[in-house]
Amino acid sequence: MKRHALQLLRFCAVSLFCFALGLGVLTGLHELAGVYYLVAYGASFVVTSALGYLLNGRYTFRAGDGDRSGLLRYMLVNVALLLVNGAALRLLVEHFHIWYLSATLALAALNTPVSFLAHRVVSYRLGLRLASPSRFPNASH
Repeated sequence: MKRHALQLLRFCAVSLFCFALGLGVLTGLHELAGVYYLVAYGASFVVTSALGYLLNGRYTFRAGDGDRSGLLRYMLVNVALLLVNGAALRLLVEHFHIWYLSATLALAALNTPVSFLAHRVVSYRLGLRLASPSRFPNASH
């Protein structure tokens, strides 16, 4: 369990770093270059996904250099999250009139635990096992 908590803390640190970078890309493109906020959000996604794959692979999950199939799984998870978060962002901004940066921050906070589990299980194939079966000998599987 301690190892998983450490992974989650590392994942949060990487996520915070990538979020700050992504926020800079999003804000710079939208506010300074006049790019539509959803397009800027997509560009931010590309930048942070690439960096997130490298940092999480090496620092969080200790997966080494990774491989193409791992990168593909990582990107598929992120594209699914992008689609869901993009739709939620549009809903929050256009229907509930929440400022796009506030909505982005709220979605990032909600997205972090979901993203951690998805990448742990799918991208890096580490599974969901939080305790070894030997610790609970009488438990049925």
